[in-house]
Amino acid sequence: MQLIQLERDDWNFFCPATGHPVFKDTGEPNASTVRGFWCNEVPEEPELLSAELQPQWAAHVATQDTADESVDVEAFLRSVDKPGWVAFEITSCGMACGPATSTTWTVLDLS
Repeated sequence: MQLIQLERDDWNFFCPATGHPVFKDTGEPNASTVRGFWCNEVPEEPELLSAELQPQWAAHVATQDTADESVDVEAFLRSVDKPGWVAFEITSCGMACGPATSTTWTVLDLS
């Protein structure tokens, strides 16, 4: 899967296929294209994971556990073969890009 890395100072993220905001103000998915969502604070627990990604994610987690390594969301996303699906790694800065940053990964089905 293609992984696009972005740095943003706001939370405005629109689906390039539909033009709609990807998430509602409450944090719930808004775009029908959303297939997965991870946050760097708890990468081992995706907040949203489509049925198509669940077995692959479980296998990745099991492999990482066996190797006694933490999950690697970026490596997982790059390993997924889903034509038309794109992952966005978005690093958002806090107030004026101070020390507070957050990274999320969102998978969209753009096919």
